[in-house]
Amino acid sequence: MPGPFRGRIAYASYVDESLFGNPHATAVQRARLSAPELSDAAVLSASELHNISFRARSTGREMSQKQLDRERLHALSNARKAKWPNTIEANRERKERVRQEKLDAEERMRQEIDKEEEALQAEKRRLAIERANKMLYDSTDRVKALHSKLMLSDVLHERERQLELKKVQEAKEIATEERWYQKQQEAIRRMDAEEDLRDEEELLKRQEVAQVRNTQIQQQKELHAKKMAELRREGEMIKQMAQADAEAEARQRLEELERAKLAHAEVVEANQYLLRAKEEEHAIERAEEARMLAYAKQKERDLLERRAREEERFQKKQAFRQQLIDAQVAKLTDLNAATNQRLERQANEVQAKAQEARNKMDEQRKNELLVMQMSRQQQMRWKRERKAQAEIDDLHYATELKKLNQRLREEEAMAIRDKFERAKARDEFLLKQVDEKRSRAEEEQIMDMYEAEQTKQWTQDDDAIFDQYAQLCLDEYVAEGKNPKPIQLVMQKIKSRQAGIDS
Repeated sequence: MPGPFRGRIAYASYVDESLFGNPHATAVQRARLSAPELSDAAVLSASELHNISFRARSTGREMSQKQLDRERLHALSNARKAKWPNTIEANRERKERVRQEKLDAEERMRQEIDKEEEALQAEKRRLAIERANKMLYDSTDRVKALHSKLMLSDVLHERERQLELKKVQEAKEIATEERWYQKQQEAIRRMDAEEDLRDEEELLKRQEVAQVRNTQIQQQKELHAKKMAELRREGEMIKQMAQADAEAEARQRLEELERAKLAHAEVVEANQYLLRAKEEEHAIERAEEARMLAYAKQKERDLLERRAREEERFQKKQAFRQQLIDAQVAKLTDLNAATNQRLERQANEVQAKAQEARNKMDEQRKNELLVMQMSRQQQMRWKRERKAQAEIDDLHYATELKKLNQRLREEEAMAIRDKFERAKARDEFLLKQVDEKRSRAEEEQIMDMYEAEQTKQWTQDDDAIFDQYAQLCLDEYVAEGKNPKPIQLVMQKIKSRQAGIDS
């Protein structure tokens, strides 16, 4: 660190006299004017003397008042600058602080994760040890026997629940069948009532239809009678018109005959007049007379032919009118017959439709009864099948339960046999140990007795733990309502065996 700022010391020899003058001019002048014996003396001002004294006393590290002020101002500036948030140093410190906080947070998180991992590993080790101890404890003979009896008690409890459920299901099926039978009977009664009501309604409808049909037939007959009367009136009118036309034609024909006769008379008279007029001109008018006679004859023939044709046309018109009258009468007759046939056909169709509707209703009722009977038979068949399946299931459950009991007895016998073999081997080993211990020193016998006492104490503790565990299982099964008899039997057997071993 550099020393305190001391400033620059200005000596007299450093001053340019041409610019500022000599600051020691007075002292120099005084020295020149002083006595010669005082020429070697130096004249100093009080400030110079003070400075010299200060420099003589100072060690070179002291700071002047100006330097102290500068240092104080510099400290104030640094303190004020430290509070500014937007300086480079503040940004650097903030980034450094954020980075350090982030590192500290990550470190704390890693420490927490390490602690959790350590606790998790410890818990896993504890669970593994407990599981291993439980597996070792469960592998003992009496615990296996207790667990087998617990399973047997569960099987018996489940069997009792299945029997109760079966009884409940049978009661439900009986109640369901009874309800179904009642509903079926009610449906049959309701259908009979509806059928009777439909029959009554159908009878009323048939009566109404018959009444309406009779009314319609009567109306049709009246309408037909009116039409026939109208047609007869029209026929009479046509007949009268035909007769009037015939009379008019006859009168016209007579008038034409009269006109023809008059014309003929006129022609004859003209001919006679011409003959009388032309008698005088025999030669000249003979040819003309002959021609006129021929013309008269031709005229007469034409008149006769025209009369014949008119008579023929009159006869044809009369025949055509008669045909029209006959056709109209036949048409009226056919219309009457067709109307009667149509009414009869409509009546037959109404009766046929009514009969068909009754047949359909009878067929529908037969089909419904047949469906109900088939449904009843199908339900009875399903009931027999369910009963047979239930019997098969009961037989299967009984067989499986028998096999399970046989397997449990075999496992229990094997466990007893294994336990006997182990006890036998242990007894042989103990006998061998006894033979070996007899040859050992008394100190070894004392140690063996001590170890035997510890083994007995451990066995007693293990028996107490097993008794507590078995009692808890028994209390739990009793609280759940299960059969505790197998558990009690195996506990009595184990206690009696322990009592025999202790004695």
